[in-house]
Amino acid sequence: MRVLVTGMIAGINHGPFIQHVIDMGRKEGIEIRHYNLIDQLEATGEKKLDRLLGATDYLFQVLREREYRKIGYDLLKNDCQHAIIHVPATIEWNRINFKLKDHEEIAEYIKPDLIVTLIDAEWLIRDRLRTPGKNNDFMCRLKDQDHTIHEILSWMNEEVSLSEDWAKHLGVRHYVVPVSQHPLSLYKLVRDKDVPSFYVSYSMTHSDDDIRREINGTIKRLAGYGLVIDPQAIEIGGNFDNDQDREAIFSYTVHRDLHWFVGKTDATVAVHPYEERPPLSTGMMDELGHARDYLKRRYMIFPPKNLSPFTTDSYIEKGCIFRTSDEFFAALDKDGYKPFEYSPAVTEFEWSGPASLS
Repeated sequence: MRVLVTGMIAGINHGPFIQHVIDMGRKEGIEIRHYNLIDQLEATGEKKLDRLLGATDYLFQVLREREYRKIGYDLLKNDCQHAIIHVPATIEWNRINFKLKDHEEIAEYIKPDLIVTLIDAEWLIRDRLRTPGKNNDFMCRLKDQDHTIHEILSWMNEEVSLSEDWAKHLGVRHYVVPVSQHPLSLYKLVRDKDVPSFYVSYSMTHSDDDIRREINGTIKRLAGYGLVIDPQAIEIGGNFDNDQDREAIFSYTVHRDLHWFVGKTDATVAVHPYEERPPLSTGMMDELGHARDYLKRRYMIFPPKNLSPFTTDSYIEKGCIFRTSDEFFAALDKDGYKPFEYSPAVTEFEWSGPASLS
């Protein structure tokens, strides 16, 4: 599969994440070609990104068009079956968000099968922007601008929004994936066609260690059936500098989970393995409601026998509430979902993200 990967050009560790995906392919005897638009731009013209952004918009556009043609030619020449084409949809520069309207070149020369936008927690992005690993003029300028939490969230939102527009123009799917998830999340999309996708909903604030291990076990098992988006992959910062940051982060979190995660995946799986307390979380019920409005498949693992009619007849489709995870996976098999097979070298790879997806 040809996967166009977008995401903020700075503050997100795309490099190690994508490299691990390429290494996974190598372990399974699959060549995954990797193209980085900005690296190729800088290498071809021997001008760094800050100088390219300082040129006219027309010149920068022409240079990008040339690189897209070169990438497309290389894909065609090598009859490439698996590729990652890494490009930014937007670039923040001098307090201006430049939107790269490259959809026509992407459609004509790259022809991706889907688009994936990588995201991360806003406070981690801010920390990386303040302490850039690369000592170049572009990163130094970003450091000097000292982006606020609201500005970072706005930049990330613009990146997702334009990537979504590209996907609609191309007629392909668009996913938003946290980089703290296991790289297997992206590898599945590069290796396999028509990968099912799931968003897992569960109480983030109320769970003891045993219950959390049970939930993580369910998520790990589900990951064998396709792409799984796990909300714990994005950790909300606990220390807010001011009320404006807290308000922005809370609003962004709700928008991300309901529209980028629930709205873009095939099914929402609610996991609430409690016989009594705590009650169903408001976040879970809101996510199930949006999944219903998006006409998504909805499943729920929920042991109690005394169910509410609103749960059984409104939020969840009939026959899709299960007392145990084993019952749920039996229903998945009956619905036609089948586990994917990967070599142990891929599935046993250690990653610093959530243990549930490793």
